Amino acid sequence: MVKFIPPYIGEEVKSNAEKQMYEILQELNLEDAYVLHSLGLPRHEDKKYGEVDFVIVCKRGIACLEIKGGGVECQEGKWVFTDRYGIQRKKTEGPFAQVTGNMYSLMQALRERFKNDYHFTYFNMACGVCFPDIYFNSYSEEMIPEIIFDNSTEDITCYINEIFDYWESRHPRENTKFSKEDIEEIVDYLRGDFCFIPTLRDEINSLEKRMIRLTREQYKVIDALRTQPRILIQGGAGTGKTVLAMRYATEQATQGKKVLYLAYNKNLINSIKKQFEEYINIDVINIHALFGEYIKIDDTKVKENPNKYFGEQMPEEFLNWVSELSDTKLNELKYDVIVIDEGQDIIKPVFLFALDSLLKDGFENGEWAIFYDEHQNIYNSEYNDGMEIIKSYNHVFTYLFVNCRNTVQIAKYTSKISGIEINDYMSENGEEVQTLVFSENKEFKEKIKTLIRHLREEQIELSDVLFLSPKKYENSLLSQINFKVNELGQNFDEKSSLPRYATIQGIKGLDAKIIILVDVEKILDKNFSKYMYIAGTRARTMLYVIVEQSYCLDHSV
Repeated sequence: MVKFIPPYIGEEVKSNAEKQMYEILQELNLEDAYVLHSLGLPRHEDKKYGEVDFVIVCKRGIACLEIKGGGVECQEGKWVFTDRYGIQRKKTEGPFAQVTGNMYSLMQALRERFKNDYHFTYFNMACGVCFPDIYFNSYSEEMIPEIIFDNSTEDITCYINEIFDYWESRHPRENTKFSKEDIEEIVDYLRGDFCFIPTLRDEINSLEKRMIRLTREQYKVIDALRTQPRILIQGGAGTGKTVLAMRYATEQATQGKKVLYLAYNKNLINSIKKQFEEYINIDVINIHALFGEYIKIDDTKVKENPNKYFGEQMPEEFLNWVSELSDTKLNELKYDVIVIDEGQDIIKPVFLFALDSLLKDGFENGEWAIFYDEHQNIYNSEYNDGMEIIKSYNHVFTYLFVNCRNTVQIAKYTSKISGIEINDYMSENGEEVQTLVFSENKEFKEKIKTLIRHLREEQIELSDVLFLSPKKYENSLLSQINFKVNELGQNFDEKSSLPRYATIQGIKGLDAKIIILVDVEKILDKNFSKYMYIAGTRARTMLYVIVEQSYCLDHSV
């Protein structure tokens, strides 16, 4: 996997071409490679200060890239650059001479720095010129066709290998191939020459902007939802199920249909309700509250066995109540469309029978869409029986594969620690997942204080931070050290600047910019895989795991 330094392109970068090239380089497939952006060269051979737009350090060697945006042409030995506003600038030095000079200057600097290391006597240097906005067909004596990247170039990895091939052919000798350790040593030397170091807040905001886009497969699901009356959509965490469910619900509502948007998780429902306030014909509610709209909750039975009451007795009482209604009354209650989000918690026979009575033409002939992820099923022991019922109806099935919520680092960590495969994700690089280990409560408190201080120094809004735990706040380590949080639930304050807090069980379907996972050692072994999968995939840009030392060693957290 290629690592980027900085891991995000900063707001200071005004060049759209550089931003575009940064995105293209995300697709680069070179083992153990680094891409460095805006590297200053104070020891430039001909100038007091030179700058390389991108430097790639990999096993084959080091490549410098010069990026030129807008229109570019060579007229009578002069280079003419036209920006997006039509303003022209003329230069005597063209991009090919510029990048070649930067390449040799960088080579000399590296040889001087590593002159006592025989590895660096001969190594491959390459350079290229990139025109991401145009098809480049100009000509000058300095132009080198073999090192041109333009908007007709299809594969960035092939291009980088081709410029290495070209420069190796110009200097036919036995050159050093860099080891992983060599690469890291070179990068450590070069990284100090950056023109800017964005704050963590800038990095996170930049990453979020890049990740908010629909994938091709999501557009295909949207098309299916528009043409199919009954559809099952399975997708892993972060594949956009809730986004698509909400979009489908609003499209149906704008057609004048009465829509029921259903989920199991109250926190998820509360979040979605706020976004549907303008739609009077969409009812957003969790499954238990739905039944509670029609029948009185039996407090005695709740106290005796809440799981049995809400999971079995309450929906059965609702079915009994519905069976006594007249056809006219029942038709008044029915919905034109039912949308079920986080369906793995709701797909059980007794819930489905109850919902069938509320849907016009029932599940067999009515309109419905169910979004689900079987890997997040932590409540429903009758899931398989429920799926058998749903699949018996005439429907279309589709799958969402691409995780578009998590960075590469978070997706890979979560997949490894949970044992649940996340094979497809958007190639957005971010910060590495950080594991902080403690041995006693006093040390835990110090770790929390240090981390929060660091986030503040990096200008992070603490309301963008979410603590996740398998336990309610009152039973968590944070409560024991009197660390104040804004807990999701009845007393949640939207305007609070405190970090938020939720249980892993109560956060399904939701996410946050930064997740800090605590009380990991309190997760039961039987729940470890699913809880770590749910917790890890809630983090959009950064994930911290704070864990007790012995538990960390036993579970390889």
